[in-house]
Amino acid sequence: MVEVHTIETYQRENDSITIRRIGTSDYLLLDEIALNIYRSFSSDKSIDEVALMHSANDYEINDIIEFVEVLLNAGYVKSIDGVLISESLIDNHPLNAEPSKILKILFSKTAWAFYLFSVFANIFLFYFSDNLRPKGSDLFVSTSGIASICIIILGTWIVIFFHEYGHICAAKSVGIGAKVKWGYRLVFLVLETEVTDIWSVSRKKRYGVYLAGLAWTSMLILLCLVMQFYFSNEIILKILKFTVLMQLQTTVFQTLLFLRTDLYYVLTNFLEIDDLNESMKLIFKNIFTLKFNKISSILNSMSNKERKITKIYSSLSFIGIFVALYLFLVIDLPIAYYTVKQTLEKTLKDPLFSMSYWDGIAMGTFTLCPLVILTIYLALDLRKKIKEKKRKELGPILRNSI
Repeated sequence: MVEVHTIETYQRENDSITIRRIGTSDYLLLDEIALNIYRSFSSDKSIDEVALMHSANDYEINDIIEFVEVLLNAGYVKSIDGVLISESLIDNHPLNAEPSKILKILFSKTAWAFYLFSVFANIFLFYFSDNLRPKGSDLFVSTSGIASICIIILGTWIVIFFHEYGHICAAKSVGIGAKVKWGYRLVFLVLETEVTDIWSVSRKKRYGVYLAGLAWTSMLILLCLVMQFYFSNEIILKILKFTVLMQLQTTVFQTLLFLRTDLYYVLTNFLEIDDLNESMKLIFKNIFTLKFNKISSILNSMSNKERKITKIYSSLSFIGIFVALYLFLVIDLPIAYYTVKQTLEKTLKDPLFSMSYWDGIAMGTFTLCPLVILTIYLALDLRKKIKEKKRKELGPILRNSI
């Protein structure tokens, strides 16, 4: 006897329907038959009876069991044979709420036209003005080591938060919530916007949420470039140039699609392939386990077009992974090592509590903080995966008990 949680259905995508478990932001994409099977589960119907109800669609008991295993892993099963698996929840947040007038203006057609204009305006200014083009020296706003590091780290996170805040406002403009949190991509610590309810809106509306960060980044770059024509103060000019450089780095980072950047989600939304990275992992597993002639059942179930796109994407991502790791090992780690070394030299040789002593302490602290936070999130993610693995073990237990 399998009892499932109450669900809410959303828009139809091709032959599939998006559903959400009430009280959560857990979404599934089901076809019409699977949705009817889901609605057949209740505390007074056995899996045998559900299979019999849908025998006209060539569904056997093993197919129903596999479907229940999927629902178990997704957290949609309430109880099995009266044994509680997970509690029912109440919706705490309304979806598709009416956005404010300001948000409607910020993401109107006119606003998007301006964001697009800012992209071409930035390219024009970079091309025709040597003075506006970013240089490596723009990274150092001050001659003081401690001041430069403070400005770099603080400025970087302010710039990134501004980018992420664009996503939050865009999400609210289509009536869904969003929040910024720490996360990591491969070996890079990042701020990311969690928009789990994005699946409750149409694919057309999702583009605005995905592209809002880049739109606001482009707008800020244009603002900083234009301001350089009106300010002659050296410090202000350095801050403006530094901001432009940081924004461009954020933009370049978006091209590393395998890190699930904004452009990755734009691409998957356009291709209507919701998890290219997961498909890529399956291909890598087949290659690195030396199973060249064996394609997993999931890959076999893909259309020829989807499989072809996944293979091309996997090849490009494989190159990108090496580029990202090279940058991390050759640039990021040596900078961190040099900073820590300088910190130790300053704190061990300089007089206790002198200005140079505190300069060294600050350099080391600001350098190690992101690495410490990254380590914490890697540990939390590992703990989460262990819990998910234990939950998946319920599948075989279910199969053996029937």
